[in-house]
Amino acid sequence: MKLIVFIAVHKNETQVNRLIRALDHPDIKIYIHIDKKSGISADGLLPAARIISKSIDVEWRAYSQVKATINSLKEIISNEPDFDYLTFISGQDYPILIPDAILSSLQGNMGREFIEYVTLDKNGWNGARIRFERFYFIFYSNPFIKYAGKMVTFICDKFHWKRNFFNGMTPYGGSAWWSLSRECIVYILNFMESRKGLERFMKKTIHADEILFQTIVMNSPFKDKVVNNNFRFIKWLKAKGNGNPCLLTRKDFPEIMNSQMHFARKFDMDIDAYILDMIDDYHKRFKV
Repeated sequence: MKLIVFIAVHKNETQVNRLIRALDHPDIKIYIHIDKKSGISADGLLPAARIISKSIDVEWRAYSQVKATINSLKEIISNEPDFDYLTFISGQDYPILIPDAILSSLQGNMGREFIEYVTLDKNGWNGARIRFERFYFIFYSNPFIKYAGKMVTFICDKFHWKRNFFNGMTPYGGSAWWSLSRECIVYILNFMESRKGLERFMKKTIHADEILFQTIVMNSPFKDKVVNNNFRFIKWLKAKGNGNPCLLTRKDFPEIMNSQMHFARKFDMDIDAYILDMIDDYHKRFKV
């Protein structure tokens, strides 16, 4: 069982190095994309991690989140001809299980794809449809395109014109974090390469990272292999309309460890580093 852990990093070099140490295992390779504006130096990270060569300036909600992921996946696939799964996490995630247990869990489910999904309709996450039904030009750097885009969006909103999803595909959404097989990732990359219009469509979409991968996989031959679970423990802020995850602290420890997930998110050592000590101590005592 060979696992790639791909980590998207944008802050806190010390915490990232702690994550790298926690994932140390001969059957796990770690790749890291460093957000271009983060100020984190590749030289400051432990040598066990391989650094993605092309760094992207990642903006929240923007297509740059997808672009950084796609570029990184291409590089990983090119470098690694032989692995079973790739798990995508952020630098603020942390393993709940020890590496051996994560590998064993994936080994026992070989042939499955682990990605959280929900339909974007009245029976599912209908509120997310606005993410692609409207035209969003806010992330374009060219001021003319940005201004013209605002006019297009204004006219479409005024007359209630909505975009259908690209090429008649059924849209799905879900968490941006997942564990997929090498074969599934190759399929995604080939799909994107052969349909350039999909990238153009998604560039005018917000939070594309929570739509694109689910939609490709659930409209693919891999659909029947999907397990609707990404093995992440996440607590969400309860404020109405707030879709952000809570920062986990020591008070969340029992719930985290009882979740039977692979990873939890998100943590911030500047807020509470002791919760990571508690998880590490648990691993040392119980070896799980």
